[in-house]
Amino acid sequence: MIEWMKMIKRMVSAWRLRASQKRDAMEAFRYDRAQFLANAGALHLDRKAAACAEIVMGYHVLEKGLTMPHRRLGFGKGTVAHLVNLVTSFEKRFGLDDFQVVHAIGVLRAYRELHREWPEPFPRLDAFLAAHPEVLASVQPHVTRAGFFAAKDSPFPQFAASRHVVRHFAGSVPKDVIARAVELAMTAPSACNRQPARVHVIDDPGLRDRLFALQGGTRGFGQDADKVLVVTADFSSVRWAWERHDCYVNGGIFVMNLCYALHWHGVAHCILHWSVAPAADRAAHELLDIPANEAIVQLLACGQAPEEFDVAASPRRSSAEIITWHGGGR
Repeated sequence: MIEWMKMIKRMVSAWRLRASQKRDAMEAFRYDRAQFLANAGALHLDRKAAACAEIVMGYHVLEKGLTMPHRRLGFGKGTVAHLVNLVTSFEKRFGLDDFQVVHAIGVLRAYRELHREWPEPFPRLDAFLAAHPEVLASVQPHVTRAGFFAAKDSPFPQFAASRHVVRHFAGSVPKDVIARAVELAMTAPSACNRQPARVHVIDDPGLRDRLFALQGGTRGFGQDADKVLVVTADFSSVRWAWERHDCYVNGGIFVMNLCYALHWHGVAHCILHWSVAPAADRAAHELLDIPANEAIVQLLACGQAPEEFDVAASPRRSSAEIITWHGGGR
């Protein structure tokens, strides 16, 4: 009788805990939804930061095109027109005091110079650039493989600054090199040392192409990638509703560590977002037989770097722009 009562108490306790978790989860999801609707840039393009982010996304598309291994003239004409409109609108409302917006003009000028001999006219772009003669063309760095990896054993500030996304691949990466890079990446911290990160290595071209079709952002270079690292995070490590973001936070920390590890091992890599619709996420899980309890965080396309290649300039903000000091300490 006593054992039965103990078992019933445990069952009731488990039921109450589950009910409490469900209530907390609903509260958390309502909070996230409200935060997104109130603040997401795509819903509030009248705000300066959101308008600037839209411009950065636009010029990033053109920078990618300017540095593609299989570049074709005439690319991105729709993006060019859209970016001209975005910068024009931003300048009227906020001026040109943001270096990212000025850089966008430089990218547009670089695009126009590349198309100097292109037979089709660019009247809107030419008029826009004529109104901003002080902004020079953005230079996308051209590097050699030896120079790109030259800071491998330099102090960390130089090493970190030398790492860039690469979209040029010219050979395979041995499995043992990938394994050593993952081993090094596992020095990344994680909440309560739960280590939720997992890595699925794709080295089959057919699977790679089907996965990239779901991701949708590798046109022009994805077919050259030797391997794809699919970084996931195990939801089983999440205990409470308030930890709902932990998989992605810890997975993101691991991804950055993995990028440094790949760079140190001389592996060219390109970080690919996994901002996809639920149907694409489910399809990727099925395609790669990824367990349902693992959330896909990001993809990394990998390969050997060619002897020479281009990388996007992608200028960074200064630390003064992103630090907010609280309190009166020294």
